Amino acid sequence: MGNRSCPPPPAPTVAFPLPLSTTALLFPRRRLYRSQVPIRGLEVWAALEDMTWGPDNVRKWSTLALLAIMGTALTAATDPGFVAMISQKGLDFACQQGAAELQKELQTINVPDFSGVFKMKHLGRGSYEFYSMDVNRFYIPNPEIRMLPSNGLQLFIKGASIQINGKWKSKKNVLKASGNFDLSILGVSIFAELTLGSDPSGHITTNCSHCYSHIDSVRIKISGSMLGWLIQLFHKKIETSLKNIIYQKICKIVRNSVSSKLQPYMKTLPVITRVDDVASIDYSLVAPLTTTDQFLEGKLRGEFFWHGHRGSISFDPPVMRFLPNNDYMVCMAISDYFFNTAVLAYQESGTLKITLGDQLLSKDDRFQLNTDFFGKFLPKVAKKFPSMGVQLLISAPLSTHLSIQPSGLSFKPKLETQASVVLPNASLVPLFLLVLKTNASLKVDAEENRLVGEMKLGRLLLELKESNFGHFKVELLEDVINYLILTIVLPKINERLRQGFPLPLPEGIHLINFMIYSYQSFLLLEADLYRT
Repeated sequence: MGNRSCPPPPAPTVAFPLPLSTTALLFPRRRLYRSQVPIRGLEVWAALEDMTWGPDNVRKWSTLALLAIMGTALTAATDPGFVAMISQKGLDFACQQGAAELQKELQTINVPDFSGVFKMKHLGRGSYEFYSMDVNRFYIPNPEIRMLPSNGLQLFIKGASIQINGKWKSKKNVLKASGNFDLSILGVSIFAELTLGSDPSGHITTNCSHCYSHIDSVRIKISGSMLGWLIQLFHKKIETSLKNIIYQKICKIVRNSVSSKLQPYMKTLPVITRVDDVASIDYSLVAPLTTTDQFLEGKLRGEFFWHGHRGSISFDPPVMRFLPNNDYMVCMAISDYFFNTAVLAYQESGTLKITLGDQLLSKDDRFQLNTDFFGKFLPKVAKKFPSMGVQLLISAPLSTHLSIQPSGLSFKPKLETQASVVLPNASLVPLFLLVLKTNASLKVDAEENRLVGEMKLGRLLLELKESNFGHFKVELLEDVINYLILTIVLPKINERLRQGFPLPLPEGIHLINFMIYSYQSFLLLEADLYRT
């Protein structure tokens, strides 16, 4: 179960039977221990059905959204099929990205005009006004983010500074003066708590549940008139007043930024992710957020389902125990339950099949899928149906259970190939039914926010299950079936695998420096992040 203190076991290449089907699922080939050199090779069960995903759209706050997807929706207690964790390194990355957006918002602070009066012995009364004030800089040096032991995050900003410039004017009896000023606000501290939750639809919610700000000092520099020295005499009163105005604005901006920027982005995180026309994935949360001193963990349902019908699953997710590496920003544990529900969804939809006909072959091939060719070992067929086409329907009639082991993934699918004569009116006459077995391997890599791969197949072995036109030696068909699979089916599988399988990441967030490891009953993907 992934005890990394153990010596690394040998890492043989694992081969296993492959069902020819209509979707692409990725599985590990080897790598268990951290001390073992990782190899980006995974074993796979793959298929041919189209998968479509829309393009990513970059949004503000996209990095902090990664934190929320690991969220706090409380549903029925169950083990997850998919676990997502973010380390302190990942939180720091998210904090820098979020603070950059917050800094832009804070620079939009609207400072209202400010006026007052002064009175001095022997000089009498006068008035002053500060106006046209603009924030030209709000500097945030080293923001920090920490995990709360419940369902939220704490944001700390210390040593920030604000630069404001504007105009002033003063009146003393008949004397008038005006000029410019520069205001430096130093030692700005902000403390905010973000509470994560969910709405009834299952979307992640976030709000700023608490905010506190503090300003150490304010310094004003007056220039532009002979009366400037007079205004400077009252700088303490002026600075205190402006300090209070800015103080009240800061937390208002923080709260507004969370509600107007971050929360709308949360709504773009889908609870249900569409895979293709057949299936979608349920990435809803099955338990509240949990934290340690180093990781924020979210438990997702991780379940495929068929669009035409979503019934109960007869098997449960396995328990996944592992020690994530805090040298990476995120890690994702993907259980065999996740993949098995995919097999079940496509099997229930009836799409785990592919039809091969004579029209798929070029005329210079060494054989044709017609009764003349099959008549060589089934003479009754050629005699009864002369020069007619033959089609092969390859399918997976029963759902196959996949098991992930430390050495890779293994399973024993049972495929069937039904051969039929195609009559002139397009009706079919069954000829025989074959059972197919094979081994397969897949090398897998990552491209931004999806897994991609390339499959290799072993030789298929055939067994005759039934025949309507007499017994024959299936060995006579092995070369034909293997040729069709390698030249027609396998290229379609690899084309689909190159399109990849999407991982549950926020918009604009992609993976780099990834590593994949195989454990008992699940895969572990560790990676860093970057934002586009």
